[in-house]
Amino acid sequence: MLQQLRQIVSRMGSGPRGAGLGVKLLIGAGALAYGFKEATYTVEGGQRAVIFSRIGGMQMDTVLAEGLHFRMPWFQYPIIYDIRARPRKISSLTGSKGDLEPDSHKCNKC
Repeated sequence: MLQQLRQIVSRMGSGPRGAGLGVKLLIGAGALAYGFKEATYTVEGGQRAVIFSRIGGMQMDTVLAEGLHFRMPWFQYPIIYDIRARPRKISSLTGSKGDLEPDSHKCNKC
């Protein structure tokens, strides 16, 4: 097994002269893109965000509006809230106008 791994590595090392540099640049660019992705977050329209820090806790004085924001990965993460008003349907039992007026009913006992 170890012998096969050495053969694969020796074949890769005997490639074109700039191949090693190209692989290093690709890995570096990938690491940079991953770091940028982890350091940014988006707050959509109708939402707000509060930052939680593992070191200092909640930063309640800072409420972030819509847009692209930056954070320190692993140390900070956003808690995103929806602030849009939602319609609610409330059903209730109500009488008609005739039921609410005292003179409108006609019974023999009154």
